[in-house]
Amino acid sequence: MRTRDHDIDRRAFLTGNVLSEADKARRPAERFFHISSAVVTVRPEKAAEVARRLAALPQTEVHGIEGSKIVIVMEADSTGEIGGRLTTIALMDDVFSANLVFEQIEPLDDHGADP
Repeated sequence: MRTRDHDIDRRAFLTGNVLSEADKARRPAERFFHISSAVVTVRPEKAAEVARRLAALPQTEVHGIEGSKIVIVMEADSTGEIGGRLTTIALMDDVFSANLVFEQIEPLDDHGADP
């Protein structure tokens, strides 16, 4: 089967990877900074303990606890990293759910970081 530069497969389209290799080579590599917030629902009597475990995760801060809900903020280099951390949290003991509430994606250069 012969492929052309403009052929896009379904997986590439769904993951946002639609540039050809030639197009990628012409573009400078962009890096992004992801900041996300989530609400973690837990057993109310275990909220303080779970919050301590959440705070121990890399690039994760606990911003509030009220009853059975814990608000966290996470930073990462990719959406996949955020999703992976949410999965880890959702699988923790005493956690009922971990739901993304907000995600902001900024080019890394906007934060004064070196490319």
